[in-house]
Amino acid sequence: MCIVILYRFKHIIFYRLSNTLKYFSVHMQMENRELESINKMFRDDRVLNTINKMFISLQQQKVQTINAFLQLVIETLIKGMKENDSLFRKMYKKIIYCGSFYKGTKIGEPNEFDLNIILKIPIDYYYINFYPISPGYVELSITDKRAYDRVEIHHLTHKEKKTLDRLITDDILNPNHFRWWIKSIVDQVIDKLPEFGNGRELLLNNSFKARIKKSESGPAITLIINIPYQNECIYISIDLVPALSFDIAVAERLTTKFHILKECRNKEWFAIPISEKDSYFDTSFRWRLSFSHQENEMLEKYGPVKPIIRLIKKLRDTQNWKNIASYYIETVCLNKLTECNMDINKTTQTLFFFTMLKELHYALDEHKIKYFWNEDHNLLCRFHNIQISNIANHLKRIINDIIRKHAEDDLILAKYILNPVELSLLKEKINEPSEETNAAKNTTNNYCTIF
Repeated sequence: MCIVILYRFKHIIFYRLSNTLKYFSVHMQMENRELESINKMFRDDRVLNTINKMFISLQQQKVQTINAFLQLVIETLIKGMKENDSLFRKMYKKIIYCGSFYKGTKIGEPNEFDLNIILKIPIDYYYINFYPISPGYVELSITDKRAYDRVEIHHLTHKEKKTLDRLITDDILNPNHFRWWIKSIVDQVIDKLPEFGNGRELLLNNSFKARIKKSESGPAITLIINIPYQNECIYISIDLVPALSFDIAVAERLTTKFHILKECRNKEWFAIPISEKDSYFDTSFRWRLSFSHQENEMLEKYGPVKPIIRLIKKLRDTQNWKNIASYYIETVCLNKLTECNMDINKTTQTLFFFTMLKELHYALDEHKIKYFWNEDHNLLCRFHNIQISNIANHLKRIINDIIRKHAEDDLILAKYILNPVELSLLKEKINEPSEETNAAKNTTNNYCTIF
């Protein structure tokens, strides 16, 4: 009896396993056919290349002009800050240019710039403790008094020591006080400038006066400055963020990607002070981790990803998805590239763009974009589900429409990346006879017929 039962049980198990394997085999064949179909659909990069040249690539002449004036503005501002505060003069180290403009992922006008003001506290950094309060954020404390046994401390004036004491609260480096201190110095410099309308005038290089206004956003002090370009004035926005610099050797406990971090050439990372107005956090002593140097290296390593990031950002702007920050798009791309070790040099731009669109949809649908340097931190954690779900559903409809219509509509991608005016200009450009065609016509016209 037992033998019969065991035989039947074995037969049932074998039957079910066989059906399961058949199911997976059919499913894999369907997926492979779908993948082959998608590969065939997105072999031609002509449309995306034209979009990049016409609507996304920055004008180099304008970039060079703006960069030159930006350098003058920053040099003049830092000089004024040093003159107004002696402790700042002693702590100031350098300016780090970061953000999408310097990563090579900026789209539109070159009018937004992110700059870190790197400061060096005059203490022994060996005694700074790094407490990972939450993924992506750290608390900096100094509990050992030997940290203050340095020549730099002893050479501070009484006033400078009082200022330094205010930057440290109960042995903790206070990010709010750092921000307030830097903001007060910037205010002092700008308030001394001559008034002009609702702003001030900053004399650059004893020759040009730039109009300047200031505002505040998060950890950044934002300056709005006008500069001349040809026969017009261009307004640019500069976000100044105070930051502390550390060696990556101390970041091992702060990231789940230390194996990637230590392979990067640049060994410097930054701690960015978080505003106390940021109600998402339950404490006012958090510093945000910033590995901007290493992210730049990653983007350089995967060079072809930059135009894809710019295209997705352009689509985001056209679709008015304001909640999707540029950094989120860059993070989705970096996560995908490192997870699958994808060789994008052997992939067409169009296929890679579509792949990243699907990857972005997957992340939004899951309501989770993992911070590259610590997967436990979700970059979307601040947003309500309905906000992200609406964008995810919209993107899903776009992806489905692209799959349905790509075979008969070469411009289906462009219809979602560009606005109607830009799409009309693209159609005109695409329909123009190519140089090769014109050359062929000229050659034909030069033939003579002999009767």
